[in-house]
Amino acid sequence: MKYAVIGLGAVGTIVGGILKKSERDVVFIGKPNQVDIINKNGIKINGLNGLIHIKNPKTSSDFSILKDVDFIIICVKSYDTRKLASQIKTYIKKSAIILSLQNGINNSNIISKTTGNKTISGIVLFNALYVKPGESELTIRGGLLIEDEKSSSEGVQGLIESFNLVGLSSISAENIKGYQWSKLIVNLQNAVTALTGQSIKDSIINTDTRSILIATMNEGMNVLKKSNISINSLPDMDPKKMINRLSFYNSIILRIGSKLLRLQNARTSMWQSISRGKQTEINFINGEIVSLAKKNKLRAPINEKLVKLIKEAEKKRLTKSYEPFELRKILGI
Repeated sequence: MKYAVIGLGAVGTIVGGILKKSERDVVFIGKPNQVDIINKNGIKINGLNGLIHIKNPKTSSDFSILKDVDFIIICVKSYDTRKLASQIKTYIKKSAIILSLQNGINNSNIISKTTGNKTISGIVLFNALYVKPGESELTIRGGLLIEDEKSSSEGVQGLIESFNLVGLSSISAENIKGYQWSKLIVNLQNAVTALTGQSIKDSIINTDTRSILIATMNEGMNVLKKSNISINSLPDMDPKKMINRLSFYNSIILRIGSKLLRLQNARTSMWQSISRGKQTEINFINGEIVSLAKKNKLRAPINEKLVKLIKEAEKKRLTKSYEPFELRKILGI
């Protein structure tokens, strides 16, 4: 079984690095500047029982290297999905299975329709910080949840086994859509911390930010309910439980919570994108709730406003746009 990981940001670096550590046959595909640096320095993953250093990984920016790959893992940003699928479709063999480990709901459908290949979805349950090309830090431990499809079982099982070997519990499951919607509700908070410049830990402790997080996720849950969309609880990431804890725990209890102590360096991917002057995935997270609301003649004013504010922050490249109390006032919470 030969693997390829496309997209060498924080997630792609960690996924590919873990596969390689377990001695799987894997090729890393990224941008030319990333490939040059990785060829020189290798892959480094911090926060996973110390430092993992993968020396001399097979890397390339040429998609023709995919011709003999059996299992392709897509880790690019959601706004690049359609373009990437069009670029790789002439190089991949028809029997190759594609796994999307991306934010959002519809990436696997786009990839499948564009390439004609069997495409499944997966959900990343860890948080990672992109340090520099080839180097990432695991800031919240977690594994993968991957769509259960018999036709792709060998590649999926190999990936799950590799993660389990390093202590990151991973599983396969049916009805992946229910889990994807659950992860999307959790990810609605990304826009909030991207605007306040806070770490995940600080956003939970701060009273104003916590109120925004609760209102944002509640609005998303309400839109899903009225749209007759059911969610499945993710391991350690149940949006209903998260809302309940944020609503009833005070700052002191949250501050000393054992799990919260492990969030010291955790940052959302949206904040990381803005801090690097990159486009965010706002349209595929909060924007997905806004689109669903409009489709069903519902309202999602908080998420709609967050989408607008993030796009303004993208243009200005601001890593902190508002103090928490200011953002709460703007959102009318």
